[in-house]
Amino acid sequence: MKSFPTALETFRNCPRKYAFDQDPEIKKAYRKPTVETFVGSCVHDALERFFNPYLTPPAKRTYEVLVQHLRDAWSAKDLRGKWGAQRRDERKVLFAGDREKEAAAGERAKHLLWGFVQTQDLKAVPYTSESFHEIPFGGGRHVLAGKVDRVDREGDALKVVDYKTGKPKTVDQVRADDLQLAAYALIVGRKFRAPVSRCSLIFLQDSREVGFEPDAEWLAAKEEALLGILDAIEEERARPDGPGKFPPTPNALCAWCDYRPLCPEGRASLGEDADGAAPAPAGEELPF
Repeated sequence: MKSFPTALETFRNCPRKYAFDQDPEIKKAYRKPTVETFVGSCVHDALERFFNPYLTPPAKRTYEVLVQHLRDAWSAKDLRGKWGAQRRDERKVLFAGDREKEAAAGERAKHLLWGFVQTQDLKAVPYTSESFHEIPFGGGRHVLAGKVDRVDREGDALKVVDYKTGKPKTVDQVRADDLQLAAYALIVGRKFRAPVSRCSLIFLQDSREVGFEPDAEWLAAKEEALLGILDAIEEERARPDGPGKFPPTPNALCAWCDYRPLCPEGRASLGEDADGAAPAPAGEELPF
């Protein structure tokens, strides 16, 4: 079974959401794009083109060039097939011709990139950029895969870099909770048979890089955690169909879950009734 760390984190947070994500029909019907994910995708695409030495030679890397890559990604200029169609559809759904709303989102994306060019080495030539990598995992029982934002060479070692457009975290928070970065370190180190000397998250919103050396003890603990999740998924898959299969885990993320209409437990945790509406406070006079 090929698995991606983002899906494993989803299972860790809520097995039911993971199951819904794995069903193409349910996902298509209920998952909706957001401005945040759209901006994030365009920013990642722009940085990928920016660090491609064939598209953007290091001597020509400027903020203005990076913004042009952003505009190309935004309009899906060089995205072909289903990826280009998906980007154009998302843009249409999110902004619906509202030029003011779209301009505000574009300015936010430009702000993220402005901070990046002020703090990062623009002449770096990544070993890989926005590339898919995978390895056999758990003695060959699984395949662990991921699209790694950037891998840099540092002498004989490698540095794994992941761009984030959300709120920044501390080193301690990343070391404790982040499975994605750990998975990337395991994948890259084993695929290229080289030590990973540093794992870094670049939080574009605050122009801050949070990094650390992934020591052997930390990597071993994260590998054990990832294997535990993969084994738990296999156990759920083997269960007979019924209400106990892939059970929900109501939590603070329920408020942003697209699958709330399918999850009474999630709605109940938010104080919503069966129709998904919040009940009126006791004693409040209704307007009808």
